[in-house]
Amino acid sequence: MDARQNQLFAPIGALLLWSTQLSLAIASWQRHWGAQVPAWIKAAGELEALNSLAAYHYEHPEDPFPEIAGATDAIVFEAKSMGHPLIAGSSCTRNDIQLGSDPQMLLVSGSNMSGKSTLLRSAGVNCVLALAGGPVRAERLRLSALGVAASIQVHDS
Repeated sequence: MDARQNQLFAPIGALLLWSTQLSLAIASWQRHWGAQVPAWIKAAGELEALNSLAAYHYEHPEDPFPEIAGATDAIVFEAKSMGHPLIAGSSCTRNDIQLGSDPQMLLVSGSNMSGKSTLLRSAGVNCVLALAGGPVRAERLRLSALGVAASIQVHDS
């Protein structure tokens, strides 16, 4: 399509009905391959996700893979020395979290800028990484197949 704007090609393109020919070729391609495009995009997305998990593991070989609890086990989220994957190891504060049948809730409180949101984000990101099949930023993580949901103020940095 950009060739139509070339001063040397424009007269030739007009004689050959270049825009019309190109439109017909695109329509033909769409009729032939268009229905398969969503599957191609899905496959490319899965490949990109797997590549990202592999790259993370390559860059952080010390991060272990989690243990996923069986379907018949109690619901559990046990993390030892868990940190946020996007914070450098030298400045990352690590925490332990243990949730299961007792206790079933974690109350996080503290002063401003004390790391409450980072702790919650660390748990969420590591849960997503674990359930996607990737390594986690923790010494050990054991969890059930959980659904991740959060409500953290959007204006937080």
